[in-house]
Amino acid sequence: MKYWWLGKYKNLEVKMLPALFSDIQYFLTVPKNYIKIYEKIQDTSVSLLLEEEMCIVLYRISVTKNVKDSKIVQIIDRLLSIPDTSLPISDYSLLEMLEEIGHLRLKKATVEKLDYSNVAACYTCLNVFYIDKIKKSNKKGQCICPFCGRNTLYLDSDLIPMNYSFLFLSKIFHGISSLGCDFLKLQKIIKKGLFVCNSVDCSTSSFVSIPEDFLQYFNQFQTRKIHGEDEAKILKGFHDSLDSINQAGIYEGTILFHWDSEKNLFEIGYLLILVCMSSLINFFYLKRIVIVTDNPMLLKELNTILKVFSKKRPLIKKIFN
Repeated sequence: MKYWWLGKYKNLEVKMLPALFSDIQYFLTVPKNYIKIYEKIQDTSVSLLLEEEMCIVLYRISVTKNVKDSKIVQIIDRLLSIPDTSLPISDYSLLEMLEEIGHLRLKKATVEKLDYSNVAACYTCLNVFYIDKIKKSNKKGQCICPFCGRNTLYLDSDLIPMNYSFLFLSKIFHGISSLGCDFLKLQKIIKKGLFVCNSVDCSTSSFVSIPEDFLQYFNQFQTRKIHGEDEAKILKGFHDSLDSINQAGIYEGTILFHWDSEKNLFEIGYLLILVCMSSLINFFYLKRIVIVTDNPMLLKELNTILKVFSKKRPLIKKIFN
């Protein structure tokens, strides 16, 4: 299901609300004028709301904390019935992905392209959807995302990957972080704040506590392939673990990462680096992350991935200048 993260709230209780509101803020991105849209649809029956409208209502509830009626439960039930829209993970190398990401702004989803396209992806709200949802365009003929109201769409006819981690990385590169920086400036933050090694000084860092239920889910990838729908779950699991350090007002966190398998080394390393990058550029307190692993092959993969992001390579300069 597309909104898998709502599954644990199907039988919603009051004590679950803080976690639900936090998840809504993490997963949903709404238009800047969402309040005006909400005011128009707030009295509409849930059964008549479009998917993107339900997301706006859910987001508004998470902001106002107003859960007096049963609307939130009805919306959760309806969203849970929407099929999964995640796409297969691309076989692009990291440098190939960066090159495609650099070209995204040149490959806008225009109205003319809709005639020979089927699926659209947005690298602001990370939604993937059929083009029949697109109803608006700007003065330049660029399609507007129905979920977030931005013109950061591209189409399957552009032949660019549309899996979740690719969109996640695209958002880091092209988006503006909570620090107000573009990626070239964020490279300095990453270079100063993200490290990988095979040992740690226990006296200078707080260890990131990873929940046992997430570890059980995560460890299955030592033996099976990571599919498209797994990427968002892995990123969210590590995000929550790092956020617990940030919420405690701690400056440095260490992830002890035990990995016995030779399987999924790039995929795991890539997702782990992604979530660390996102945390460093968006968290208020956590400014230094150390990843410690006893697997020499994974250590090598992590270092290789990190160098691509942190070094001032001509390719990245060319893409973003």
